[in-house]
Amino acid sequence: MKKRVFIFLSVLLFLTACSKKSQFFSTDAKELSAVMHTKKGQLYSSLQIKASITATYLNAATKEFRKDPNEIFLISVFIDNDSNTKKSGLFNESYTLTLNGKKAINIKKLKYEDDLIKIAPIRNQWSSYYLVKFEKDSSEKLKLEYKNEDYGVTVLEYSKEFL
Repeated sequence: MKKRVFIFLSVLLFLTACSKKSQFFSTDAKELSAVMHTKKGQLYSSLQIKASITATYLNAATKEFRKDPNEIFLISVFIDNDSNTKKSGLFNESYTLTLNGKKAINIKKLKYEDDLIKIAPIRNQWSSYYLVKFEKDSSEKLKLEYKNEDYGVTVLEYSKEFL
């Protein structure tokens, strides 16, 4: 009798865990695609994180940006002890952001409530969010570099081979 109850409960648990009602994993196609095209990097001083960057390559992640003539990223940045002024986040002059060695042609700060931010796999109130455009690059590999003279560089690499 105990064995039958155990089997019944195991099957019930399995069916419940595999149902569509589960909220542990997103089933939204845009969010799933964004996860596949998102990279994260950090800059350190000793063992302390001084800056964190998360970037989603939107040309690869969403259909609406696929045919855009520019390379477009949704970028979130957190910088330790960064003031909340016009010169903070990606506008902080102590940090540089380049794609294959070239600077961005347009950086637009987004509000946390913006619909575009909802596809970002990693969201938090402490980061600043930006829509960043670079000139189209003919290379199949993209290297997004976020750099600070004191804390070094982090490189996020993307591939365009599946576009």
